[in-house]
Amino acid sequence: MRDKEKTIGRIIDSMEKVDITFRLLSDERQIDELNKGIYLLMDKLGSEDINVLFDRYPRLIQKYSIKEMFSGNVEIPNIDPHSLKIAGLLTCLQFLVSSFTDFIDEFGNSLPLKETKNSNSYQAENYIISSIPLDDYLKELFLGILSVTGEEYYQKFLKKIGDPDFTIDDILKIEKDKELQEYIDLMVWFSLIRVFLEAIYFYFNVENHNSKI
Repeated sequence: MRDKEKTIGRIIDSMEKVDITFRLLSDERQIDELNKGIYLLMDKLGSEDINVLFDRYPRLIQKYSIKEMFSGNVEIPNIDPHSLKIAGLLTCLQFLVSSFTDFIDEFGNSLPLKETKNSNSYQAENYIISSIPLDDYLKELFLGILSVTGEEYYQKFLKKIGDPDFTIDDILKIEKDKELQEYIDLMVWFSLIRVFLEAIYFYFNVENHNSKI
């Protein structure tokens, strides 16, 4: 059993918020936007290695564990460990986004774990979540975005938004700001992905909803 995820600085700190998030993001259009953001980030990163490894990752995962590849300690010939880490994060993210609707009912509420534990989706998502700590996931995604936007843009963004723990609502208030247009779509995507990851990690922590087990 995993330790409870930290709630300090978290947006998602209850199953009620998980249900709200699942309900909002389970719309087909929203899922499509989350997936598009993955390719947008890869495009902005401009790394051919990451693009190639993104396509190869499903095969690599049959030989190496996600934890090994994320740690950077595994040596794979002709593969840059950092590119492998980013490609892995984005590949896993694509799977998490594409299959999380298997854990909600027709009304958008999360299903009790006892109803999902034997499903292939549960086994796969649980494997990913057990392999990559949430804080590390968010940190690496953020650093990837920062490498695209640059420190100057990000500081300008923070100054205008006024809060380093920004939410999608904060961003929407400044989405038409001319100085921030270049990367605003990427920042919107990151804010949604952050909430999504917090929700899915919270859901998979058994201790967070014992009443539903």
